[in-house]
Amino acid sequence: MLTTHRGYRLQASAAVRDDGMHAADLIIEKPGLPPRTFNELDFFYDGEQALKYATAWGRIWVDMKG
Repeated sequence: MLTTHRGYRLQASAAVRDDGMHAADLIIEKPGLPPRTFNELDFFYDGEQALKYATAWGRIWVDMKG
């Protein structure tokens, strides 16, 4: 799931683990800066929930940095 927030690009993904849980992963990018990668922010039974969580977490991170 790809979104933007305040000039940052947020790329959320939900990696399925061996136990069936979906890990909320996120890459945050801004032009001119190296990408920031956040793996396994939390775990969910549903991939869509993991994507929504990672995106919301990324927006909060951007707001705190900006």
